[in-house]
Amino acid sequence: MVTSNPTKIGHTHVAEALKIPIHIFFTMPWTPTTEFPHPLSRVKQQAGYRLSYQIVDSLIWLGIRDMINDLRKKKLKLRPVTYLSGSQGSETDIPHAYIWSPHLVPKPKDWGPKIDVVGFCFLDLASNYEPPESLVKWLEDGDKPIYIGFGSLPVQDPKKMTQIIVEALETTGQRGIINKGWGGLGNLTEPKDSIYLLDNIPHDWLFLHCKAVVHHGGAGTTAAGLKAACPTTIVPFFGDQPFWGERVHDRGVGPPPIPVDEFSLPKLIDAINFMLDPKVKDHAIELAKAMENEDGVTGAVKAFFKQLPQKKPESDTEPSSSKFFSLSKCFGCS
Repeated sequence: MVTSNPTKIGHTHVAEALKIPIHIFFTMPWTPTTEFPHPLSRVKQQAGYRLSYQIVDSLIWLGIRDMINDLRKKKLKLRPVTYLSGSQGSETDIPHAYIWSPHLVPKPKDWGPKIDVVGFCFLDLASNYEPPESLVKWLEDGDKPIYIGFGSLPVQDPKKMTQIIVEALETTGQRGIINKGWGGLGNLTEPKDSIYLLDNIPHDWLFLHCKAVVHHGGAGTTAAGLKAACPTTIVPFFGDQPFWGERVHDRGVGPPPIPVDEFSLPKLIDAINFMLDPKVKDHAIELAKAMENEDGVTGAVKAFFKQLPQKKPESDTEPSSSKFFSLSKCFGCS
């Protein structure tokens, strides 16, 4: 069995050459659905949601098809794949397990039995973490703070963004923790009692001590905030981050996402006020309780064994990677 994710460009071809099954595991959707668009697309109309998956797949294929066919011919001793094929297709005969909570994003109704949504996977880092005494004392000296940080992502103008963050916290009367990250946030002209600056620490420890969180919207950071029952504002930079921002807003646990190039003082103030609404906190608590007994690791293992073929596939079965592009399949008419 080959286990991989959809962005590994050689996985389906290696499985074909070895004549063994493949199982895809991933943290964002790659299987066509009418319920939401491909996370790497910016399709806004529902009529185009399913098509967006084929468009993304075709664009990827345009960039890698020569390399893939070179690999197939020279290394794997397979026939070339037609240029009308996608990079790997989103074939319904390949099992997929998606690593997110079904309470945040339920399994779409148009996904078949070979698609599983197994729950978020978490690392237990909090149990072995010893926080700095200064942080513990600061947390004890006032109300729970709002966390704001963007991890390793670069910030174009960290001084301006820091100023916006500080002013938004002061305007809304909130204490704040600013994660300096790699972007250089938190260079204050003078220290402020209401602001604590820190480097990266385990989110599963920190977020339990926070009132709400503002971050870039990576799948892991999003999961940690929601598990801690924190209302969440996502400031997406790229990739699947806008997707998680929309899902958080759809679930009622945060405001609409603020794209990083639209980050401004009025929008951050509005976002903080949105998160301070007691109804939003109630929704966050409800979601956290629903996620409480989820175990994504166990779910992934169960999905793996459930989808494991009971017998070796027939050698003359047409490999999925060499199937022709089909508009009817793209629109779910196959």
